[in-house]
Amino acid sequence: MGSLKSKLFDTMEISDAKEAKIPKLYVPVEEFQFHGPLEDDTSNGLFLNDVYFPEEIIIKILTFLPPEQLLPLSLVCKKWCNIIKSDSFWMDVYNNQFPNKAKRLPWYVYYLYYSTDDFRNLLKNGNGQEGFKHWTILKNFGDEFIIEPVPKGSDPLPEGVPEFCGRKSCFTTSFYECCKIQVIRLENKRLLRYVINKFKPHIYVSEWYAGRFDCGCEYKLTIKGLASESMQKPMEDEDLEIEYDRMEYHRTEGDEIVLFSLLKPAIIPQWEGKEWNKMEITVDEYESKTLKTLVFQHEGVDTQFWKGHYGSKMAGGVVKFLFESIQPIEEHIEEPCD
Repeated sequence: MGSLKSKLFDTMEISDAKEAKIPKLYVPVEEFQFHGPLEDDTSNGLFLNDVYFPEEIIIKILTFLPPEQLLPLSLVCKKWCNIIKSDSFWMDVYNNQFPNKAKRLPWYVYYLYYSTDDFRNLLKNGNGQEGFKHWTILKNFGDEFIIEPVPKGSDPLPEGVPEFCGRKSCFTTSFYECCKIQVIRLENKRLLRYVINKFKPHIYVSEWYAGRFDCGCEYKLTIKGLASESMQKPMEDEDLEIEYDRMEYHRTEGDEIVLFSLLKPAIIPQWEGKEWNKMEITVDEYESKTLKTLVFQHEGVDTQFWKGHYGSKMAGGVVKFLFESIQPIEEHIEEPCD
C-alpha cells in the first residue's frame, strides 16, 4: 500500500544522478505540486457491465464507498480520477456523515481526515492495554508506575467515552515523581505536514485523570512541539515547563529546538479525588513549517508520601489535529493531486 500511496501522491526520482550523490526519492513537502483536471473521454468510466450510467449516478454511488478505499479508484480511468480528486466530491462524502457541515476544502484534506488517525488520535496505548509499549519513562520513583486493570480507590472509568475504546485500565503513580512521554513523529506523514504548512490546524491534547478517595495527589499534562524529527535524549521538564496559556519559542534542550511547551497542572486535595476529570489543552499558535515532532508528557505523585500507589491516575490520552479548525483559503483553486 505504501508504494501505491507514493505513486498517488508525491514520489519523484531525480532524472540526473550526477546532480546528487544520494538519490532524492521524494519531493520536499514545501515543493508539492498538484495537477489540474485531466482530459478524458466523456463516456469512458460511465459504463458498468455494458450499462451506461450518467456521471451524476456514478458520483453518487462512489460517495457511499468506504472513504479510505476511494483514492486507489482514481487509477481506474481519467474520468474517475477527476471525480475522486475533486473538492465537491469529497464535500458530498463528508455531508453523507455530517449533513450540511462540509467546508470548501481541497479534496486531500478530507481524504486525510478519513484515511488516517491524524484528526482522531495519534497517541497509542493510552490506557496501558499494551503495558508500557510506545512510552518512554523519564522518572519512575517511589514504587514506580503501575497499570491497574480497573482503578483502585477511585471511580471506574466513565462509560461511553470514545478515547477509552471500551477499556477500563489506567496508569497509576506513586509517592515520588512518576513521569513518562510518548514521542509522535510527523516527518514521514508527508501529506499531513503539507496540510499543517498550508492550513495550520489547531493541536488538541487531552487526558482523563483522577486521585483516590483517601489521598491527595498532583497531576500534570504537557504538550511540546519540536523542530527536529529525532530526540537525542529524553527531555526533562525543569527547564521547559511553563504555565498554561504561555508559550516560549526556539528554546533548546540539547540538539532539540522546542517550538512550544504548554503545561496544565491539577492538585487534588485529600478526600476529594475519586472522580475522573478531563484535562484539555489546545495549541492554536505554532510555527507550522518547522514542526516535526510532538511530545505528549504526563506525570503524577501523591502529596502525602504514602508507600504504594496513591498518586494520580491517568487514562485515555489524546493528541490530534482539529479538523474543525481548518478554514478555506481564499486563493484555493480546485486541484487534483498527482
